[in-house]
Amino acid sequence: MWTKLELVFELESPLHIGYLPSKGSVVASTRRYVPGRNLWGVLTKRATEYLFGQPNGKNYRDVGREIKNNFRFSYFYIFDGETVYYPCFGEEGLTYGDKIKISAPEFDYRFIGSRAVTAINGKTGAAKNESLHEIEFIKHVYKNSKGKIKNTRIIGACWVRDSLQLSSENGKVKIEIKNDGIFVDSCNLLDGLIIGGEQNYGFGRIKLCDKIKKTEDEGRLPLKFEADGEVKIIMEENKPLLSHVLINDELVDRIMSFSGDIELISGRAYIKEQQDSEANTINTRAGDRLQNPGREILKPVYCFSPGTVFHDFKQGFPDLMLKYDGTLNRR
Repeated sequence: MWTKLELVFELESPLHIGYLPSKGSVVASTRRYVPGRNLWGVLTKRATEYLFGQPNGKNYRDVGREIKNNFRFSYFYIFDGETVYYPCFGEEGLTYGDKIKISAPEFDYRFIGSRAVTAINGKTGAAKNESLHEIEFIKHVYKNSKGKIKNTRIIGACWVRDSLQLSSENGKVKIEIKNDGIFVDSCNLLDGLIIGGEQNYGFGRIKLCDKIKKTEDEGRLPLKFEADGEVKIIMEENKPLLSHVLINDELVDRIMSFSGDIELISGRAYIKEQQDSEANTINTRAGDRLQNPGREILKPVYCFSPGTVFHDFKQGFPDLMLKYDGTLNRR
């Protein structure tokens, strides 16, 4: 069984969530949301460095695998206390928001910023040749529709298996869920988190700003779900996707029409993974090691993007499993 937790974080600095690496532009674009994979990565780092005094690569892999098997993260979206600004493709094009909808340009004006940066030549102290580029980011403060300055928040959900324990150098340690965090002994795994890219510039600092809410319903992020052996997300016609959905032949056969986008997604590889070409999924082979963990890029896979709306299903829509990284998959 699983316990669902609704989490709200406040940005303490700008946040950059990058796309696939690209040399075709001098602008490093940011996503307008936070994928679940970012939460899995930072919780793995924090838990490993608490549980092991001097962690090595195997410790990170083992704890990461335990969190991967026992946590499920949704995507996280900007939240102003009333409206959750997730994307939706409709008759008006791309809009953001549930209770109040705003256009994509208005969303970017309110929540997205950018700055120009350059690398420095250590010998001369001058700008390094051809290193000038622009970084997009989610602002940590914004001006609302009434002209007031507000701190940016993001909201999402996390499912945790009941009676979960993590490995440490002294044996198994129990996970405890409290109002102010997820604890391993006295360590709050949700405290002092840094996510996303450009952390050398001080980006990505977030803090838990509301009490954790245990809930069995959709919550403020509208995700209908069933949680038994696995966490299943129930899809509905004419409702936007709130994460990437991996595309396979079965889904393509059942979808009659949709409004939205198809995207290639990837990420950095930390343990060796294999591609299941038929299901278009990525499966971990336990124990396999990479020569350069974190430096290799996973093979991209085709996905329906967040905000995509399915209008008609043929023979109903199959159950989709929520994965550790927030993506949805048939298997």
